[in-house]
Parts: sequence; C-alpha cells; structure tokens
Amino acid sequence: MKFITSWIASLICLLTLAASPPAHSSPAPGLLDLYAHRAWTAAQGAPAQIQAITQTPDGWLWISTPTGLYRFDGVRFERHDAVNGHALRSSIVLPLHTAPDGTLWVGYRFGGASAFLGNRVRHYGADQGFPPGATHSFTVAPDGVTWVTTAAGLAWLDSRQDRWVRVGPEADFAPGATIWQVLFDRAGTQWVSTSRKVYYRRAGQARFQVASPANIALSSLAAAPDGTVWVSNGRDANYRLSTSAAAATAPPPKPELPGSGMWFDRAGTMWLLSETHVARVAPGSKAGDPRQQLAHDRGLSGMHPQTFYEDRDGTIWIGTVAGLDQFRPNRVAPLPPAADNLAPVVTPALAPGADGLVWLSDDNHSWLTGRDGVRHGPAGPAFWSSARGRDGRLWLGGWGGIWRAGDPQRTLITAPALAGQNDVRVDALAEDASGALWAACLNQPLQRHVPGSGRWDAPYPGLPQARIMALLSDSKNRLWVGYQGGRVALIENDTVRLVDAGDGQGIGNVQTIVERHGQVWVAGERGVARFVETVPGQRMTGAGHSSGARLETLRLADGRELRGVSGLLSTAAGDLWLRTHDGVVRIAAEQVQAFVRDRGAAPVPAELLGSEDGVSGNVQPTGPFPAIVAASDGVLWVSGTGGAMLLTPSAIRRETMPPAVDIRAVSSDGQARTPVSPLALPTGTNNLHITYTAQGLAAPQRTRFRYRLQGVDDGWQDAGDRREAFYTNLQPGAYRFQVIAANRDGVWNTAGATLDITIPPTFVQTLWFKALCALALLAAVALAWRWRLAQMARLIEARQLERLHERERIARALHDTFLQEAQGTVLMMHTAMAQIPPSLPARAAMERGIGYIEKAMIEGRDEVMGLRSSARADESLDAALQRYGERLAAGLPPGFRMHVRGTPRQLAPLVKDEVFAIGREAIWNAFRHAEASEIELDLVYTPGGLTLLVSDNGKGIPPDALTRAENGHWGLVGMRERAANIGATLEVGNREGGGTSLRLTLPRQYGAR
Repeated sequence: MKFITSWIASLICLLTLAASPPAHSSPAPGLLDLYAHRAWTAAQGAPAQIQAITQTPDGWLWISTPTGLYRFDGVRFERHDAVNGHALRSSIVLPLHTAPDGTLWVGYRFGGASAFLGNRVRHYGADQGFPPGATHSFTVAPDGVTWVTTAAGLAWLDSRQDRWVRVGPEADFAPGATIWQVLFDRAGTQWVSTSRKVYYRRAGQARFQVASPANIALSSLAAAPDGTVWVSNGRDANYRLSTSAAAATAPPPKPELPGSGMWFDRAGTMWLLSETHVARVAPGSKAGDPRQQLAHDRGLSGMHPQTFYEDRDGTIWIGTVAGLDQFRPNRVAPLPPAADNLAPVVTPALAPGADGLVWLSDDNHSWLTGRDGVRHGPAGPAFWSSARGRDGRLWLGGWGGIWRAGDPQRTLITAPALAGQNDVRVDALAEDASGALWAACLNQPLQRHVPGSGRWDAPYPGLPQARIMALLSDSKNRLWVGYQGGRVALIENDTVRLVDAGDGQGIGNVQTIVERHGQVWVAGERGVARFVETVPGQRMTGAGHSSGARLETLRLADGRELRGVSGLLSTAAGDLWLRTHDGVVRIAAEQVQAFVRDRGAAPVPAELLGSEDGVSGNVQPTGPFPAIVAASDGVLWVSGTGGAMLLTPSAIRRETMPPAVDIRAVSSDGQARTPVSPLALPTGTNNLHITYTAQGLAAPQRTRFRYRLQGVDDGWQDAGDRREAFYTNLQPGAYRFQVIAANRDGVWNTAGATLDITIPPTFVQTLWFKALCALALLAAVALAWRWRLAQMARLIEARQLERLHERERIARALHDTFLQEAQGTVLMMHTAMAQIPPSLPARAAMERGIGYIEKAMIEGRDEVMGLRSSARADESLDAALQRYGERLAAGLPPGFRMHVRGTPRQLAPLVKDEVFAIGREAIWNAFRHAEASEIELDLVYTPGGLTLLVSDNGKGIPPDALTRAENGHWGLVGMRERAANIGATLEVGNREGGGTSLRLTLPRQYGAR
C-alpha cells in the first residue's frame, strides 16, 4: 500500500514548476498562530485594574493602576513613587503618555499632571491653568502641541509661557459633560469625545462642530487607516462617526460593531475589546471569527480588557481588571490555514521561478501552494524525496518510483526491484551531469538508473551497508552519499572516498547534504560540518578512508548544541539557516565567512527562532529531508509536525535599540541598601548581593547580561539571563559595579549601569591598626631580644661568678700551701745558712738559692694578687678602684685622687671585672714605675658609654715600651687584650708637660647589663 505515515517530518527540496491557475483559497491563520501570547496576573506579580500603558524612549513599560505607577521590564513589575528621582504628586494615577520628545506625562485622579523628562520635572495644577477634575488623557497634535482632557475641561499647553489654555464657548465647545479624549486623524481633523457627544474641527478652523451620532454615551476614539473615525461607548458598542449633523429627534443609531473599545495597530489591524475577550480583525476581514479571539477561559489574564498599547517593537499590550497580556508578533507564521486543509505533517519542496510557490505533500497527496495557502492545480500523488534536474525541472520520488513534478501524464520511472520488497519507496534522490538518476531505498545499496536503458544497477557494491539518508550531485559532478552512523561517501570519476562526519562524536546520522557558493555542508543529528579538501588531488581507490579530506564541525558561541539538523540552506545574502530540534537557527553571513576563513577554529554566534517565535512541531529523525527551503520570493518554508511554516528574513523586525539597564537593589549582611551611587556600606561589610535588570519586553529570557566588580573581577562575568550577582569575602576599599546587557538580537548596551561602592574598614582593618600591630610585633621582638640578652647575661654572670670563685679558691690554695710552704722553706734555709761559715762556698750558693726562692715567692705573690684582683661581686666599680688606689697610697709616696662624673650604672660582671683589672693595672704601674707625686683616676659615665682615665705627673713612658712588654711591669699587651675582649678601646701615651695617661673607652652597648 502506498502511503506516508503520519509521523513523517518535513522534507524540503528544490523544485521548478510554473504555477497553474488557483484552485481555491483558505482562511487566514488564527490569532495565536500569528502572535505569541503571554499573560501576567497577581500570581506573577502583575497589578490589577490596569488603566494606561506607555513606553518611554529607554524601553521601559510604564503602567498606571489605582494602586500606583508600575514599571515593567518583561520579568518583574516594580511600583514607583518617583520617576528619575522626582516624587509623584499622588500615587493614584490615571492617564500616561510619552510625547515625541520623550516626556513622560502622568495624570492624577484628583487633578493635575506631572511631566518628567530626563532629570527634570514640571508639575501642573490650577496655578498653571490646568483644568479641574480627574485627568483623563494626553495627546500631542501634529503641530507638536500637547492637549489634555479632564473631567471638566479641555486645554492645550502654551509652551512659551508654560501655561495651559482652556478651550470653551469661544470655540463652540461647551459639552457640559465629562471630556474623555482628543484624537487627530490623518487629515489633521481634531476629534474630542465627551460622555454625550463627539466634537470635531477641521485643520485650520477655530470652532468645533458636533459629529453624528450624538446624545448617546460615548468614550474612546480610534482612527482607522482608511480615514474612518470610530467611537466606543465603553461597554458594548462601537459607532462609525460622521460629520453630517444628526437630527435631535433621531432614534439612537445601531452600533456597527460590538465591543467596549477599539484600537488600530501600525499595520492597520483592528483590535476589539469586549467584556470577555480580545478580538483581532485584519484589514479586509470581518469581525466575529472565533479563531481571531482570545477569551478569559482560553488564557486571557482577566475579564474586561480595557487598555490597549502597541510598543515600538510592534508588541501589543492589553490591560485587564486582573493583569496584563502580551501579544508579540511571531517571526515564524504558519501557512494559512494551519489545520483546515493540510495534514499536520507536510513535505514542502521548492519550485523556483514560480512566484514563490512550493510543492507540499502530506501522506496522501501533494499540491503546488503559495504563501497565502492557495492551492494551484489538481492534487498529485504524495512524494517523499525530490531533486532538481540538470534541465531545471523537478523530480519527485515516492512509493513505487520517480516522476516529473506537474507532469499531467505522470510518466513513472519504476523503482528498482529489490529482493524481499514488493513495494519500494525512494527515500533520497539526485541527478548527475550525465542525466543518470541516483536513488536510495530503505536499507538497500545505492541504485543508479541508466539514461535510455530503463535499467537500475548498483555500481558500487563496496560502499557501506548502512542506510542511506541523503544524496547530492554537486556542481563538480561529484556524488555525495550520507549514511546512518555519520559517514559520508564521495564518488568522483568512479573513485570512492569515505569521510568520517566530524571529529569526536561527529555529526551523527547524516540527514542532509547541501552545496552553496562552492561549499559543501553536511548536517546530521548532532551538528553541522563543512567539507574540506586538505590535500588537493589526493585520492584513494575502492572504498577506503581519505587522508586528504575532513569535515570541520560548526560550533556555536553560546555552547548550544545543534541537535537534529534536518534542513540546511544558504540565502542569497549568505546567511546560513538550519532546521533543528530546537527550532530554526540563523548564522549571519559574516559569521559563516569567518568560520570558513578561520577553518572552524572559533565558535560562531547564532540566532535561534524557537517556539516563542512561532516555530511549532518537530521533525522526525527518519525523514523526509530536508526540512527548510527558500522560495523564489525569499520566503523560507519550514516543515514540522505541526504543519508548514513561513519565515520572511527581510520582514523580521529587529530590535536595533540597546536595552536600558538598571540596578534594582543592593543588600549586604541581609540588609537592603538603597542603590544610589556612591553607596557607602557599613563598616565591616564583607558580602554583597546586587540585583539588576534590563528592558527586554519582547523576549526577556533572551536578554544577556555581563557584569564585573572592579577591584575583584579581572574581566567581565557572563551571567547569561541571570539578573543577580553575589560577592563574598570583600575587603575594605572602593569598588565599581558595572552591568551591561544585550537584547534578543544581540545589540549591546555597552554603557550599562554602574554603582560606586565603598566599604569602610573596621578599626582592626585600618592602616593605623596594622601599624600598631607592626609596632607591637617589633616591641615583642625587642622584648624577646632583651629577655634573651638578659638571660645570656645572667648565664655569663653566673659563669663569671663561678670563675671568680674558682680564682679565689686557687689564690687561697696557693697562699695557704705553696706560699706558706715556700716561706717555711726560706726560714729553714736562713737557719741553715746561719750555721755555714761565710767563707765556705756553700754559703754563697745557699744565699743565691734563697734569693731565687724569694724572687719566686714575690712572683707567686703577684700572681695570687692577680687572681684575687677582681672587685667583689657586691662592690661597685668606682668603689673597688678607689679602695685599691687608697690602699696603695697608704704605703707608697704618691698621692691618689679619684673623680666620678655622671650617674654610675651597673656593668655586666665580666665587663666590670675586665675594666677593674685594666684600672688596677694602670694604678699599680703608676705607683711602681712612674716616680710620680700625684696620681689621678677619672671615671666618667655618659649616655654613650664609660670612660676611665688614669694619669700621673711622673717621668712618662719610654717610646719603645708602648709596643712591647717590659719585664711584665707595664702589662700593656695584657691591658689591650682585656680591652678588645669587652669591645673597648685603649689609648696610652705621655702627657704634655710630663707624665703618663691611659684612657679606656667602653661603648654603652658593650657594658650594659
């Protein structure tokens, strides 16, 4: 049985067939086919009873409600009691209007208005001539004059005097009723609606006239593109206004259209609001089509839609009593109609030169169809594959064989007879330069139909045995064969080369192969790659792998995977369009060129059109392929399980203005901070949470953010669509937070928003504290050093005391033993010598021996004196020296005087002992050798150290004695050694006028204890 099952995905191929006369037409797509709808209610934070909507030049949407003024960025509703830092006069606002110069007008329920422009504000009330009563509307006339209506007046703003001028009886305007709205039609006629009648005056006239109908309840006005002006009663009727006077006694006219309000968008489409629903009426259509309506029970945010606004991007906003609704024009629209006369799965194939017509096929029939959904000519059989012949005509393949598209005779080339298959379907098709047809059938080898012979053969049995998914005969007469499993065979001059489809996991099962501008692209279930001949001219015979060819995989800059690429085309502009599981992907021509130039080294930016752009359904992974083609009029036909869709690249309305960026809130340590720059945070703050936003009304989920905190971040942080930033472990200092954003079309606001932040240090974080800590550390080190020195001094002192005690012990031992024994021996020798006559030689020898012993005793006594020459431990240096000098002066002729200057201080024991030894030796030498009458000792204590000066008025020192020891009497060498041992300097010399001086200088650091 010949059929195409209902799960087949779209196939797009190139066709060529002239159009036949139209057969019949179809109704237009429904409201939700053309517009993406979204509703916000209280559950999503939307305010209720929306009364007015406007958009300021920076892109923010402003909404007035009885509870206040709100700003909307596409994600969050924020209530504002001020605009640009200037407070509103009242939170109960009514009309909103954005003037051409960017001024935001806000009217109040209890009278008056405010005008906000940049950082300036102007408030208007009775003192400025503003009419009394609740403010109802603002309108800017073609000449730039601003008009206002209130419950009790109509006025215009005299900008030179900045005052409002009331309009009244002098202009035949005395309604005696509430004044609602001012409207200027395209002819320049001014219309004013009141609760009882509508007034008008033509351009250049000074007085108003009453329009028909009159004497009925009226409210809002609307001007149609054809010049017709409509008025609504605000409940259930819309009337066409006329400038012909109505008879006072005429019965109330019958409304021409139902509804509580009427508006026209920039495309001239009428929008009707009623108590329960919103309806769209396209030009040339009639009201009442249920497919053009959206009611509360089908997703409208609430009952009583009462406010209409079209923003700068063509998005329609409607306010209800319960929330806000958005109708955003789809960039991809379904083929009219989406479900009336076509199966949900279709197969489009291009017919170039046929005024943008394509062939569409479902599982039973095919039609030549235009973008308006009109079918041309009789229906043909269903097809699965297609290929353009060398003569420009179209071949179609399906169950049973191959035939020419549009051939009324339908001459069939019977499909090849394959073993085990009674009915064969042609899944892929191509025609080479010789006119041979190449066909792929399910799980069968590649088949060739030889021209003129009517025979089929399989000339390349060595090809892979996998399922063939795609065929292409390129401009170089090469045949490309794409297989399940990600392999590609290239046949050229009867030589076969096999190329793995990409690196790593590759592109998966090959689903389409396309040649464009000399480039061959291969697409599959895991991605897209470009064929590259790495070694031109190198070939491999048979079915071997080619080392001279490879496929460069295309990678996207945002990291998104290209999954299920079932269609690929390149437009005349050079853009690359892909049909994927996620939707339709566009890669701009310059990015394609960069990819080819850089040999695929870097990822490329891309644009995704998904379900939010009107792309519906999916494509089955088994075909038919491809699923996207470009018609001769530039319209792209996209296939999916939801039917055929149309995309006109040149008609896509791009968002050229960068999105406004705003820092919403700042918090630290769980406390909210006002995000006003510069922001000083409390002392000790170490964390930061910043929320930011950007105007992205059409597709807020596609708004992209980057931020950085100067002083912390080295570069920009890519936040994707995340609208908050977190920082921890912050140090005190000055920071600057910057955030930038891009809209869904990649237009960046590089200025973004900034916030200067300072975090004061705590006391322990200040430089003073750190300096104090450094000083404390140094003091601690110094104290430790002094403690260590004191400890070493105590150890040295203990060792010195031990040394002194040992010297005293040795001295006592020598005195009590050696000297006593020697003295006894001398006495015995004197006794014995007395018994020897003087004339005997023995007596002389005895006398010499006694002399030697006495000399040894004297030297021993001197040594014992040296051992015991140290000052006592409990005696100061000056006391010890004075005691020693006075003791010598008591038995010897010279006089001795001692002077102590400065404040005496205690010396280390070893130092004290060495200084005493040097002073003792100097005093002793002066007494023994100087032949002086006066000896003086000066001991001077200064902050820099200690000076010991011993001087006399004797005979002086021989010059040669200053550099040598003379029989041990002067001991200069020993004194110098002692001085060097304690870090002191010793100076010895003769005084002018006679005498000797010895000066010992000891720096303080060497003598301190």
